[in-house]
Amino acid sequence: MGKRLLVIVLFAVVIWVPGYLRRELWQPDEARYAYVAQEMRAGNHWFVPHRHGVFYAHKPPLMFWLINAGSLVTGGNIGKVATRLPSLLGVILTLWAVGAITRLWVHQRAAWMATFITATTFAIWWRAGWGQIDMLLCGLQMTALWLLFEDDQRRTIWRPLLAYCFFGLGILAKGPVGLIVPLGAYLTANLVAGTKRNLLRWHWVWGLCIALLWPAIWLLLAKMEGAPTAYFDEILLKQNAGRAAGGFGHLRPFYYYFESLLVDGLPWVLLLPFCLVGLVKHGADKHLALRRALGWFGFILLFFTVLPTKRSLYILLAYPALAVIVATGWPRLRELPRKALWVAASLVASTVVAGAIALVVAAWVPDVPVSRSIAIPGAALLSAAALSVLLRFHRTGAGDVWFAHVVVVFLGFYLFVATVLLPQFNAMKTPVALIPEVQNRVPEGKPLLLYQINAEIMPYYCQRPGEVFWGDVDFWRGMRRQKNGVAVFLDSVWEQKQAQYSGLGETGRFTMGHKSYVWLAYQIKWPTE
Repeated sequence: MGKRLLVIVLFAVVIWVPGYLRRELWQPDEARYAYVAQEMRAGNHWFVPHRHGVFYAHKPPLMFWLINAGSLVTGGNIGKVATRLPSLLGVILTLWAVGAITRLWVHQRAAWMATFITATTFAIWWRAGWGQIDMLLCGLQMTALWLLFEDDQRRTIWRPLLAYCFFGLGILAKGPVGLIVPLGAYLTANLVAGTKRNLLRWHWVWGLCIALLWPAIWLLLAKMEGAPTAYFDEILLKQNAGRAAGGFGHLRPFYYYFESLLVDGLPWVLLLPFCLVGLVKHGADKHLALRRALGWFGFILLFFTVLPTKRSLYILLAYPALAVIVATGWPRLRELPRKALWVAASLVASTVVAGAIALVVAAWVPDVPVSRSIAIPGAALLSAAALSVLLRFHRTGAGDVWFAHVVVVFLGFYLFVATVLLPQFNAMKTPVALIPEVQNRVPEGKPLLLYQINAEIMPYYCQRPGEVFWGDVDFWRGMRRQKNGVAVFLDSVWEQKQAQYSGLGETGRFTMGHKSYVWLAYQIKWPTE
């Protein structure tokens, strides 16, 4: 067990940390979470996260605690590594748990296959590379699921106790979904497998109390820290009921996740039908591992399909289940007709070819910062990798050697994207032009004024606190209080407000992503109120 965990940790560090070092923090989530974590430390608001000096009730505090803890590794700096270390922890827990579950249900060789399938599934690789909550949440949920599935086979008191502690941490990471979703997956997996006896346990009674104890303690500490009633209304009601009802946008049609699976599940989702056919032909439709994984997978899709608010990252917990299915069915691929397997191999290779084509096209698209000196050699290497996938299949068939070859090709592909391609967007995705203007004009400790935008990335990179204004009266008061400083507007808003504010000082334009902004270096010469 210890050796397997060590291998997974080293593997995760090699695969994801180089990308952490090369790519800057981008908006919205990464820069926002780093900024909130900085305010948590600077203002000593450890139980009530703050943003721009006011409480931030969109997310519970676990992510911000872990970012601050991660900064101990980076010399106290809350930067691109510390902000992403919670995601690294999440993917390590996910890889460990999916292997442990597969070994419990199938065997050791399938466990390693499921581990590498999970690591090279696009959705998992992508989310593990970003400073977002979802990979951390998935890791906590997966660990809790493993403990419950393990306890189904060998009954103890400590496994369900730990499982519900992880559920509680999941709530502290992203709210009730940290408990509801994995418990639903566990329940459905047992029902579909016909192992209902596993559900006749007392931990359903006391375990929920353990899980809810963690957020209850946090909320009590938040109250003691001075959180107002509005904070609890926002974090407990609006953020949960509002999102479930679609009040926060991201409204999608019911088939949204079936479309996103075709991209986020690459490359293994292409092989899923072939593995299922192989299993059914072998009479494995009664295989408990397959039925459990299908129940787990199906519940995640159904649960989030019913909700009107849909985002691809919501179903991250489904991809380890997909890995279990593919790993279980992999040995049966050889029993399929050779022509069918050639179709499978061609589909996998075409994914890499599509990446090569996209790279070349991006290099010729205006305003996309992809260097042709990188795009052309990169596309050539990807094309060669795609050809090698087909050649290796021709020589060895759909066996373990071809599996290992596909894993290596996609790991190389992902490392290229993370360490070479994405860093070329750093200047485009960060407020490079604004930084010197603010640092030269705004003293340390004084705020950068933001007009009708949160834009946490701007104060974060400018190393100044941010202050947001949503109305003209408050904005005038803020400028009068400061007398001299810098304010930032969206370009479209500035066009409407230019007559009011353009005479206050020098202005300049800058872009970030696909948005244009205007900075105003204001100087207020009349007396303050």
